[in-house]
Amino acid sequence: MGKYTAWKMKAAICDDTVEDAEFMEKHIKEYFIKKSIPYECNVYQSSKALWYEIEDGQAFDLLFLDIEMQELNGFELAAKIQETAPDILIIFVSAYESYVYKSFEFRPFRFIPKQQMESMITQALEAVFREIVSRTSEVYIAENQQGIEKIPFRKIVYIWREGKYLYIEKTDATRCKVRSSLKKISEKLPEDEFVWVDRGYLCNLYHVKQIKDNQMVLSTGQQLYIGERRLAQLKHQIMEYWQAGTDNGKWSTND
Repeated sequence: MGKYTAWKMKAAICDDTVEDAEFMEKHIKEYFIKKSIPYECNVYQSSKALWYEIEDGQAFDLLFLDIEMQELNGFELAAKIQETAPDILIIFVSAYESYVYKSFEFRPFRFIPKQQMESMITQALEAVFREIVSRTSEVYIAENQQGIEKIPFRKIVYIWREGKYLYIEKTDATRCKVRSSLKKISEKLPEDEFVWVDRGYLCNLYHVKQIKDNQMVLSTGQQLYIGERRLAQLKHQIMEYWQAGTDNGKWSTND
């Protein structure tokens, strides 16, 4: 990698075990210095202290969260963060590998067992950097009477049709109206991430938290109804997407 000066990585570590927090901080700083990436890395022993800063508007690109913590545990903290700042990349770090499947509910970027921190932190940081770069290049260009809008794929929660128009629902609770067909727009989106819920909806799998009965529950709290004929296939597609995330290291316990 070359030298990056136009952007500054803002990371935070939240772990009430001082030794583990210091270990992560050391390796994170070494990585950024080695790669000549401008950075800021803050350490918190209190999950509430971190939450109060985020609630007050403190911006972060990346968080390393322990799960077993007093006050708010890592899952509770992640749930709050995703409501307030859903673009922050969260990496869970835990001594208990059994938490990995529970962690899927919170769509972490990765899951690192503490027993493998030394070998996995660098790999995770490489993936984080690639992800942030990709977010700036993977976009849908929406054109309508108001003008042209560039919408990153990750900002699209789902798309629905009404008559001759499509409505693109975004993570910031706004929507974009375009005159097109779902078929045409689907050809411009990554097929491994956007799936047909029925003939009137396309959904971004990145924002699916769970399927409950016949409802697809999204990261925004919205729910989409799934017809019986599509239910089994959609469950399979979602499981494949989640498993792919595990296999490529996105949520993995090993890389």
